[in-house]
Amino acid sequence: MELSLFKKFTEEDLQILLHDPNVKISSYDKDNVIFMEEDTCENLSIILEGNIEIQKIDQSGKLLTVASLKKGDAFGENLLFGDKNLYPMTVMSKTKSIILHIPKNIVALLCQKNLDFLYEFLKTLSNKAVALSSKIKQVTLKTIREKICEFLYKKYCYSNNKKIMLNMSKKEWADKLGVQRPSLSRELMKLKEEGIIDYEKDYILILDVELLENDVQ
Repeated sequence: MELSLFKKFTEEDLQILLHDPNVKISSYDKDNVIFMEEDTCENLSIILEGNIEIQKIDQSGKLLTVASLKKGDAFGENLLFGDKNLYPMTVMSKTKSIILHIPKNIVALLCQKNLDFLYEFLKTLSNKAVALSSKIKQVTLKTIREKICEFLYKKYCYSNNKKIMLNMSKKEWADKLGVQRPSLSRELMKLKEEGIIDYEKDYILILDVELLENDVQ
């Protein structure tokens, strides 16, 4: 089990943990709800297989994908020991998923007995706080155009390829950016008319990296 929280565990340590009757490994089908908004967070949950999304529906009924998580990622750690330990959003399985659920009392014991686990747990909390802050800034402080340009520019910087494969529908992309699909389409058309990008159904082609970067704030 190649997970950062357990990277210093011996095979014996892992077997003891996994055979604890209170530790659960649960399977979920695609589009299953793992936790509903307002459910009590009683476990540290770790993705062993699959992908999940943290979703929020705003007052207008708009679905916002707050975070996408993959194998090895954890969730619930920032709620587990809080005074108000209720999920503020819905946790959805986007593919077939297998999740390891470790109860609060066992997490506390692991932190007490295993310094490496404690450090990794605290690092996970810190990283999650930084990611959440970045997401809030992205959603609340940027225009739709800035969100699109930032998304594309980051993809370009990571791959050094002007052809950005989307690997998702326009609806899914809009949800990730926290915008309406028609608004996304309008901004893409404007960027195309300005000669900054071109696009097809499955990809975006960056025509002018410098102009694109100018819209990244």
